[in-house]
Amino acid sequence: MKLSDIFEEKPEQWGYRGDPYFWDYLKERAKEMDMLSPDALEEWIGAQYLAVTGKALTDVYGDSAFVEQFAHGGMSSGGVNNLWWKKKGIPLLKSRLSVR
Repeated sequence: MKLSDIFEEKPEQWGYRGDPYFWDYLKERAKEMDMLSPDALEEWIGAQYLAVTGKALTDVYGDSAFVEQFAHGGMSSGGVNNLWWKKKGIPLLKSRLSVR
């Protein structure tokens, strides 16, 4: 199994419009990677967030980032919501590691 397997089923709700594109970005980069431990997964996502946004992934409200390549129209287009990733996205992905 590859790490990208945990990205197969997308969440029903997102933080901002750029979040599904960041999800797809992570999935693409995870295609050739083996599964990680939960802590290593969180570190990897944080490193990818930093690489794409130029900002650290924090749990500080309003510390979200705009990513031009994820902008495809709409009010929060291109926005990647740090809080959604810290409180929903990463915990969801970590939970999928345990069932693999």
